[in-house]
Amino acid sequence: MASLRTPGDVDRPLLFATVTLALVGIAFVFSATSMPSAATEHGLYLKQLIWLAVALGGGALAAAVPYRIYMGRSAWLLYAMGLVLLVLTLFIGHVGLGAQRWLGWGPFKFQPSELAKVATVVLLANFLSERRLDLTQLRSLVKPCVVAGVPFLLVLKQPDLGTSVTFLTILFTMLYWAGLPILYLFLLVSPLINVAASFYLPAWIVFAAVLSAVLYRSRLRLMPILLVVAINLVVGIVTPQVWNHLQPYQRQRISTFLDPAADPYGAGYQIIQSKIAIGSGQALGKGFLHGSQKALAFLPEQHTDFIFSVVGEETGFLGAGIVTLLYFLLIYRGIKIAHRSRNRFGSLLAIGLTAIFLYHVLVNVCMTVGLAPVTGLPLPLLSYGGTSLLTSFLQIGLIQNIAMRWREY
Repeated sequence: MASLRTPGDVDRPLLFATVTLALVGIAFVFSATSMPSAATEHGLYLKQLIWLAVALGGGALAAAVPYRIYMGRSAWLLYAMGLVLLVLTLFIGHVGLGAQRWLGWGPFKFQPSELAKVATVVLLANFLSERRLDLTQLRSLVKPCVVAGVPFLLVLKQPDLGTSVTFLTILFTMLYWAGLPILYLFLLVSPLINVAASFYLPAWIVFAAVLSAVLYRSRLRLMPILLVVAINLVVGIVTPQVWNHLQPYQRQRISTFLDPAADPYGAGYQIIQSKIAIGSGQALGKGFLHGSQKALAFLPEQHTDFIFSVVGEETGFLGAGIVTLLYFLLIYRGIKIAHRSRNRFGSLLAIGLTAIFLYHVLVNVCMTVGLAPVTGLPLPLLSYGGTSLLTSFLQIGLIQNIAMRWREY
């Protein structure tokens, strides 16, 4: 169908939320790194400004080139490039904070997993946009699971547990959007729920009871039921082995999440200091550049993973609430654009890219207030980091691309 693109087709609320959050991010990177006691390099906000200029150009380019170019072979090419970069990272990547996550030369470094997320969304949108696809057939789920599973394992190997889970979030969200019934989706994620519940016996008993009830009322044939039960039994047996093979700091993060007070000066330090900073901001905050927790360098990674804590301390509930509302607006517009698009590939592309934002924002904000384990995930558009900022704008550019061409079949 003919494409009709006018300036009015640009999604202005999405553009407003994106640019405002990026500018707020520059301001708080400046605040977090400008204090004399800051342990990080001063003037990082200038580098972030340069990255913002590059990201704006990248986002504009992503919005201008019709998204249909990513269908077919282009999707495979992007995905293959993403995998090659992830494999290279395992062999020649830079090591930092106990993980091997970056590629680059000299001062220029980037995180291939950020680009691999976008490439995975593009290829999944290709698979799931086939109209004859019957997702109630097990064989239809194999390809999407493999596409998301390979980068998941490569990123897990780095190791980067928080980022690797992003690929599963993308997979489940896009499968649901493509029409996978809730019952099948629940059965598909049941092994993951099984793992999470296995840390607390009462939670596991509730999970086992719910799963049994769902299977009993599902009217599925015997073989699928046996398959689900067998997978969950295997997962239950393998989980202790996986736990023993986790890096010590990963086990420590999960234990600290369950009980931060058990090691207040060690593993629980980050969460406790973050909660103190946000709580001390009260309703209106201590004022921009006047955060005492930040100024005394009590906050860990305050310009990257814990930048939301700085926002909470200096602007209080009001400022943190406004930032949260801006993210809500961004995610809401992404879902709205996915829903409006007449093109199935475009709709799936938009929802997959929006799922990345949703996962990062939920996990990062919950982490800073002690509702989720410390995962090392940046807050999109706010945290310091060139790759994260550039990838976020590429995602927004692609979503705007779909918004501008929503009439295309």
